[in-house]
Amino acid sequence: MKVQSNCDDCVFAKMEDKQTGCFLDRDIKLGVEETKENGFFALSRFCNTYRPKDWMPLLSLEESSDLKNTVMEEVRPRVGFFVIMDTEDLESINKLKSTLSDIKNQEKATPRYVVVINDKVEYNEEIQTLLTELFDHDETLHHIVQINAELHTKHHLIDEAFVHAKNGWIYTTSAGEKVPLDLLEKIHQRINIDMKILSVVKPYDEINGMIFQTSLFKLFNGNRRKVYDDEDHTIDDRSFLDKVQSAEGSEGSILEWEEFYGN
Repeated sequence: MKVQSNCDDCVFAKMEDKQTGCFLDRDIKLGVEETKENGFFALSRFCNTYRPKDWMPLLSLEESSDLKNTVMEEVRPRVGFFVIMDTEDLESINKLKSTLSDIKNQEKATPRYVVVINDKVEYNEEIQTLLTELFDHDETLHHIVQINAELHTKHHLIDEAFVHAKNGWIYTTSAGEKVPLDLLEKIHQRINIDMKILSVVKPYDEINGMIFQTSLFKLFNGNRRKVYDDEDHTIDDRSFLDKVQSAEGSEGSILEWEEFYGN
């Protein structure tokens, strides 16, 4: 089913006798399907910045003075971070601190939550101290996932941590890896400003650098077995990346890391 958006009475619609454009240029970036009888556009894709007139009274004086900035802040992607520790590394805590600092110091945006994945209980106190020192829990939730069993691959660690996932996006990395400070801004730019579709960014190394929609991970049951409700009860044991890459309509929405950061 094709998803469309109507601009009916949107505060960002440019109007004369009928709609002539959009103050956010969404008509250009999403495409206009038609001009309806009421004079407003029907857009070819979903618009997440549609705001009716009754949105205005809900804003503060500062917010109402710059509607464009206000709505763009409202639609910023919610991104969580999964960080995997290597407890065999004697520098694991120092490396974790370095990676968490990159996450903390993101430009123009705040991470929604951080999950540290650890396989040795004796590290939990130090990890918790780091998380508490670096993050305001009211702004960035933080959790520790204790792994007590040997898993097939690092990708299966993501499934273990996914219990803490929230709607939006997840970035996966390892303690000691650098996280680009403009990462959240880069995701926002692609999705909300350039209006380009994005489902997954493939990791540049094993799990490092992977970005994905939480709804998509849930749909395919992550890296775990997916049983389809069809006549044959088809079983799919492939990894999440393999499942999503073969899905119908995925073309153009799955990027290599270099492609994502090159755009």
